[in-house]
Amino acid sequence: MAVDNRQSRITAAGNAAKMMIGKTPPHITACAPIKDGVIADFDIASGMLEYFFRSEAGAMMILSRPKVYLSVPHCATSTERRSFIEVAAKAGAKNVMLVPETLAAAIGMKMKIEEPKGKMVVNIGGGTTEASVISFGGAVLTNSIRVGGSAFDRSIANFMRRKYGIIIGEVTAELLKKNIGNVFASEENSSMEVHGSKGGIPVSVTVSGSDLREPLRMQASHIIECIRSAFEKTPPELCSDIRESGIVITGGGACLKGMDKLIEQKTGIRTICAKKPLDSVVMGLATIIDGGDKFGIAERTDR
Repeated sequence: MAVDNRQSRITAAGNAAKMMIGKTPPHITACAPIKDGVIADFDIASGMLEYFFRSEAGAMMILSRPKVYLSVPHCATSTERRSFIEVAAKAGAKNVMLVPETLAAAIGMKMKIEEPKGKMVVNIGGGTTEASVISFGGAVLTNSIRVGGSAFDRSIANFMRRKYGIIIGEVTAELLKKNIGNVFASEENSSMEVHGSKGGIPVSVTVSGSDLREPLRMQASHIIECIRSAFEKTPPELCSDIRESGIVITGGGACLKGMDKLIEQKTGIRTICAKKPLDSVVMGLATIIDGGDKFGIAERTDR
C-alpha cells in the first residue's frame, strides 16, 4: 500500500504501490502491511482491507458490513490471530472467520481432504512455510517455520552485497528471484543485469541464476528440514499414504524454479507443484464460502 501521510489517503495499492517502495518522497509511505506472516502496520493493513472492500462493494458496504474469511498460518499465536481479527473489524467486517492456510490451499487445489488417505500439503508463503498432513477433513499435524519468499529476497540482497559490494532494494531482489532464481542445477541458467548502488554511486552488474543458487538453497534447506520434521511426527500409516500420493507444494515460494525437484531429491518422495500455486489459498476460501464450509474448518471469532 502507498499512503499519503499529509491527507491520510491511500494513493496506490497492489502492484502499483509495490513498484513505489524505496522511491517515494517523505510524505508518502509505501510498504507491505503484512510481513513474515504477521501484521507489520495495523493502520495500513486495515486501510488496505477497507480499500478492497469499497473497491468491490462500493456504497453497499455502508449498508451491510461484510462477513470476512481470512486465511492464517497454523503457527500464528493467539496475539497474532487477534490482530488479524481486529484489522478486519476496523476495516468494516461484521464477522471474521479464520481458516488454516494449508487446509484452504488443499481445498483450492480440489483435493479430497475428507478421505481417510493421508496427504501432505506444503504452503510456501511470503513469510511462513507450513507442512500439513491432512486426513478426514482436517490437519492431523502441521509443522511451521518463519521462512518464506521474503527470506529468499533478503538472502539475495545479502549475497549481492557480499559478492559484488552492491546494495539493491527488496523489489530488485524479488525480480532476480522470479526471473533467474533457481535451486536445482538442471534448471536453465539465465542471466539478468542488475542495477544498484556501490559506495553511493549507481552501478550495474550481470548476475546469473547459478550465482544465486547457493543463497537460495540456504533458505530452501530450512523448508526441507521443516518437511522432514513433519514426517518424523507423522503416524506410519499416513507416511505410507503420502509416499504413494506424493507431496504437493503451493504458495508463491513453490514458483521458485527447481523447488519441487529439490524437495523430491532430498526427501525421496514424488513432489508436485500446484497448477496455480499463487491462487490455491484464495480459491480454497472461495470454495468454503460458496459451499457453506461443509468441512467445518472455518473458526468463527467473537470480538
